[in-house]
Amino acid sequence: MRRLGFWLLAAGLVVRLAGLPLWGTFDTEVWKSWSWRAATQGLADVYGPSDATLVAMARQAGGAVLPTLAVMPFPATTVRWGAAEWAVNYPPGSMLSFWAAGKLYLSLDASGHRRRLFNAAVNLPPVLASVAIAFVLARTAPGSLRWRRALAFWLNPAILLAVPILGYQDTLFGLFGLMAVIAMMRGGLPLATALVVAAGLVKPQGILLVPTLLVLLVRTGQMAVIGRSVLAGLAAAAALLAPWWLQGHLLSALDSMRRIGSQVMIAPQAFNLWWLAGYVAQWVAEGAWPAARMVARDEFLAVAGWDAVSVALALIGVATAANVFILSRWPKAAVVAIPLSVLLQVHLYALLAPGVHENHTALAVIVAPLLLGVWPRARAVLVATSAFLFLNLFLTAGFGRRVTRLAWLADLRRLAGVDLSVLVALFHLVLVVVLTVWVAQSLSAARRERALAP
Repeated sequence: MRRLGFWLLAAGLVVRLAGLPLWGTFDTEVWKSWSWRAATQGLADVYGPSDATLVAMARQAGGAVLPTLAVMPFPATTVRWGAAEWAVNYPPGSMLSFWAAGKLYLSLDASGHRRRLFNAAVNLPPVLASVAIAFVLARTAPGSLRWRRALAFWLNPAILLAVPILGYQDTLFGLFGLMAVIAMMRGGLPLATALVVAAGLVKPQGILLVPTLLVLLVRTGQMAVIGRSVLAGLAAAAALLAPWWLQGHLLSALDSMRRIGSQVMIAPQAFNLWWLAGYVAQWVAEGAWPAARMVARDEFLAVAGWDAVSVALALIGVATAANVFILSRWPKAAVVAIPLSVLLQVHLYALLAPGVHENHTALAVIVAPLLLGVWPRARAVLVATSAFLFLNLFLTAGFGRRVTRLAWLADLRRLAGVDLSVLVALFHLVLVVVLTVWVAQSLSAARRERALAP
């Protein structure tokens, strides 16, 4: 198994190296612009003006400074790249990666003309994170199981498509998320808290780890552990935010987290409940069997008469509360409940929340290998979550720019008469229902075993 495993690891590495210079989605151009801006002009003002400027603006507006800062719109730094301009709306942890990628590229080509090389530089950090994830997974089990877990991630077609073929950055926050789950399973809650904070400052989906972490902290009942965890989280935040607060630009950096929530589409290319709802709204407005597309919040309101985002937020709140309740009922010794809770939370969010994107179930695929060897349904869940992520990515972007034409993808999606993305969204709905049932059944079985134990 060891020799075969090494060959398979080598095969996965070859695919990743070949994918480094690919063009990915259009987001790759946005990330290259941010990398260039950060590497050439520094990180401090990449989000916006200094703290002193913002405080002065708040004072000019009248009233108390802190409440005014909490609600007033902050001016955003715009980054020009060719004929386009974008404001940075990724958290500070991601910007550290983009800054490093920009510095690497500039060390190899200061002219900025070797665009494939720039693609490779931006794709390199998430590929290195993929290597780290495979290594971490291999350290979680003995014998052949370590190879199964590592290769379940390393050779996963959905992960390979996301990173680096389509150029997504999810393995960066996924590495912190995976290590946080492992730390929770081993009882290291202060370390887990620091890793959850780090994951959230790299990508906002890190917040999906918070419900599980809070349940575990409450269940300890030890104020000393909770206190150390809070301090560890603050230390992690201070370390990642240091390039901004040390230079007096902390408020603008924190504002980046607020910008991410300003979505006008109810489901931006995520095949979920709101993609289905948007399709129904299209059907009503445009006629039978339309080609599915993103539907704006106002457009849906005009057809349905009610606000999709408000309902979505209520649904995700109820679903999260249910997941927290389920986890709190597990016996403390059943550590399998921790990755199950995170995996379920990721898919509840991806199915029910507004503003979800096509890559937002990547964390579930990264965490799922932890269930191999310890949960009977692990293989089925790993295959199903991976298949959904792959289909959502592929039907959205194919193999990326300059490889797959969007017209070809549009024709492919219409092959079945109904848009294939709608069928995948229905599959997602079924997957989440089945996953919830399986988790509840496992909870019941664990509680029965505990009741029968001497």
